[in-house]
Amino acid sequence: MTPKPSEDEATIQPRRAFCASLCALMAAAALPGGAQTPASAERPPDPHPLKLTEATRAQMSPGRVLDYRKLGAFYLMADALGVFALTAVCTHRGCLVLSEGATGFGCPCHDSAYDFQGEVTEGPAQFPLKHLAVTEAEPGGLLQVDVSTTVPPDTRL
Repeated sequence: MTPKPSEDEATIQPRRAFCASLCALMAAAALPGGAQTPASAERPPDPHPLKLTEATRAQMSPGRVLDYRKLGAFYLMADALGVFALTAVCTHRGCLVLSEGATGFGCPCHDSAYDFQGEVTEGPAQFPLKHLAVTEAEPGGLLQVDVSTTVPPDTRL
């Protein structure tokens, strides 16, 4: 038969377990990226998916990239085939990617990289950035992006 622990020993064990857990949690938070968890790749639908930009088709020359991460988490871009929009949401963990100009995009959270067309050039992301629908609000007018509608990658305005 094992001796029954004293009341002091019984309170020391849970306290030690708590302190050990707290230390492990603090150490994990100190690791790079541990204190800031990226947003989930699945975001709730935007109640106002049509985003009116300040650009017209005529202003969009090939290689131009306009940053609309604050308006609706997307980039408005142009290549030799026309105008298109890419989501700014990384397909790995949902962080917002940063534009690197005509060379593409980089994710600051886990270093995924995408080319100018949104294709993955460096992991850990495994899927390309989504292409979004772009239209003119009126003929020759401002461009609008529908952040709720994805289109095939070769779609251009």
